[in-house]
Amino acid sequence: MPNLVLHAIIAHKTFYKTKDQALKQAYDMFPNEKSKSFVRETDSSFRVRIVPKTKFIKTEYVTKVINPNLSLVFGKLKN
Repeated sequence: MPNLVLHAIIAHKTFYKTKDQALKQAYDMFPNEKSKSFVRETDSSFRVRIVPKTKFIKTEYVTKVINPNLSLVFGKLKN
């Protein structure tokens, strides 16, 4: 899928125990991405949002599993 943009970083709670640990990982991996202020907590993970979901086509997401503790969600931007 061409033109994918990083939407979110998913830090699984099996390794990242706190929201701050998840945010630190996001900053370490992507220091040039500006918008890392929103973190949503689920039962199993922390989702650090890079770009709001309203900017993407709803059905055009791809998740790349980096390792068992970390996944990246990419999406195709609306025109």
